[in-house]
Amino acid sequence: MRTAPSLPRMALALGFALLSACATSRVQAVSLLHSQPPAVVRQQATPLAGGPLSAELLPVLIHTPLEGPLRLSFPALAPHSSLEALTVTEIRPLLGAFDSIRPRATPRLRLMEFPGATNPTQGAATAWEQRLREEFFSLYGPALLPVPESLESSRLSLALKLSTRYMGDGIREAAQELFNAPAFLTSVSLSILVYFAAWLAPEPFFSKAFVATLTVRLALLVGLVELGRLALACLRLHQEAEAATTHQELEAAAERFGRSVGGTALRVLVVVASLGVPQVLPKVPEGGLWTLLSPLRHAPAGGPALGSITTVQIVADGTLVVTGVATGTAAASLCGELAFCAAMDDPGGGPRLSTRYGKPHTRQNPPHNEAIEEELARREAAGHTALRKNKAQRTAQGDRVYDSEPVQGVRSRKPDVTSVRPDGVRHNTNYVSNARDVQRELTAFESMIRADPLAIHELYLLDGTLLRRYVPRGVSFP
Repeated sequence: MRTAPSLPRMALALGFALLSACATSRVQAVSLLHSQPPAVVRQQATPLAGGPLSAELLPVLIHTPLEGPLRLSFPALAPHSSLEALTVTEIRPLLGAFDSIRPRATPRLRLMEFPGATNPTQGAATAWEQRLREEFFSLYGPALLPVPESLESSRLSLALKLSTRYMGDGIREAAQELFNAPAFLTSVSLSILVYFAAWLAPEPFFSKAFVATLTVRLALLVGLVELGRLALACLRLHQEAEAATTHQELEAAAERFGRSVGGTALRVLVVVASLGVPQVLPKVPEGGLWTLLSPLRHAPAGGPALGSITTVQIVADGTLVVTGVATGTAAASLCGELAFCAAMDDPGGGPRLSTRYGKPHTRQNPPHNEAIEEELARREAAGHTALRKNKAQRTAQGDRVYDSEPVQGVRSRKPDVTSVRPDGVRHNTNYVSNARDVQRELTAFESMIRADPLAIHELYLLDGTLLRRYVPRGVSFP
């Protein structure tokens, strides 16, 4: 029987998802293009918010090699606000389905009987719990952590139930209703012991087709960072619950977990736990579950490309390596099945250029274009508005501006990247691809400042080196 992992080991195992995503730099697209010359790079965006397709999207780089597995790269994005609340109305059909497996009764919380006890007093699993376990294991595979004789009366289940007291106002009521349903609570416990425990490996590998496909779909909807955070929180809760020798220690573990779980994480828990119980799905269609993570009702449908996934590995650089999808048509299939995909074919047979934020900056310099697209994606994730790519310079109010001292007759400039920060300040950025162009770009930089001295202006080399920055008086930066 495996022993419970230590917290440092869990942090090391899952930290890559957070660190690699947070360390995304302006040169990531450049390195990808140069390190994988045979690859086709597409910029894909999966809708996350209600409203039209112009709403905030989750950008994903799909690297389609001529041979070998697919690689999906995800940026670091904050959870979308529309997913951070969960109401009882949204999960009511699910509650009814789980109550049909094991009707809820008067709460009976079994606590450790004495300090220092290694196991709480508990009986054998009931018939309904045993059936639920068998169905869960058949889909997800065997448990990677020790499974108590009875999950219903386990410390893990009790800690999960206690944790709802400490969840945010937008999800607490729904969480309390869900975690008061014995079958759902047992299913969540199994999710932690089976699925989230698999994230313990330094580079988690999912070889069961169902689990591999699930991981890809979750990553496309909420991102690898959110999944990594949730997995770490779940594993920490399991270890601390098993180590608790008093009710106060168990309560403290539950509090830490409850405060770390937001609406997006709770929605992921609901989906992972519910998909492990096939008898629930006829009453709550699979599409209905996935809409919990995609308010646009545009969640991955599971067509040919998704259905053929056989394995998924999450590597240390924060990418998903997917096998089983035909490489020749994989990107096109995923774009068609999963999301709105903004890509443009290069008639010369070169790399495909990302066009989510506008037409290619230039087809002769793909790294420049990809750096622009990545910077705009980061700004959108940070809440910037009025995102513009290689467009005429404007103020924060949208008015055109002109240089008061035109150089060689050039009165208007086109910043590579421009946006308006949440505080209402315009932020313009230009890139220099060739050192021979530095003086020309410095001239343009000074021109942009004269045209709009109330904006932030930056000039970078394409490798991320800052050449010049202008911040207006009284404006905070960053």
